[in-house]
Amino acid sequence: MKFYILCDIEGVASLTCWDEARSANACYAPMAREMALEAAAAARGLFSGGADEVVIEDMHGDGCNIDCALLPRDARLLRGITHDIVGLTGIFDESYDGMLMVGFHDAASAPGNPTSHTMVSSRIFRLTVNGALWGEFEMYAHAAAYRGVPTLFASGDEGMCAAAANTVPGLLTVPTKSGHGYGVLTKTPELVCEEIEGMMAEAVAAAKTAAPPVLPDHFHVEVTYIHHYDAYAPTIPVPASSLPPPWPLMPMITVMCCAFSIL
Repeated sequence: MKFYILCDIEGVASLTCWDEARSANACYAPMAREMALEAAAAARGLFSGGADEVVIEDMHGDGCNIDCALLPRDARLLRGITHDIVGLTGIFDESYDGMLMVGFHDAASAPGNPTSHTMVSSRIFRLTVNGALWGEFEMYAHAAAYRGVPTLFASGDEGMCAAAANTVPGLLTVPTKSGHGYGVLTKTPELVCEEIEGMMAEAVAAAKTAAPPVLPDHFHVEVTYIHHYDAYAPTIPVPASSLPPPWPLMPMITVMCCAFSIL
């Protein structure tokens, strides 16, 4: 069986502030290591549970955060940004038996994490789809669903885990921490890695019967930007026929943009 792990950093155990997520800062290195260790725990558990192939995608920032030497020997790591049209899901396709997300965070404007955001923290204040608040988990779970691949597992802050389980009923989750204002109440990295690895056999078993969420016929997307000028560029329509597959076949998408300025 074949599995794809998407990895982010803001949802890993103990990370609390933006400085810890940015490579220019001294406090970043321990968090990048924790990101790698949590990814490694998931990969080890998948292999132990019967997986034949595990691909890990480093999808934080420039995609160059995970130290490959910390991963199990037989795992494969996708580094850098591929600019795949379905998002940051790189070489992901229909051949995978399941997608898993490690180190994910709550959506922009949600209180689950001091570093809650959606895609670009400096621009997007809030993103809703068909009236529901969406974060990055929801985006990638639906991208996987379009490929016919179920999302089996997510780890990250409690807010993200609760929202993810609402999006994908039966989803396996490992909460790493909870947000409290500018701070977090976190589990230890050792415990989080143990819980992630211990849940992977169940994820492998679930892949045999799991189904992806049903895609709606229409996506009505509303994006609220922090700065008014960022709302202009997305209003330019792009004909679906001019995009590579699968977009010409995707359900209809409409986008509404608005913005406000914080003084």
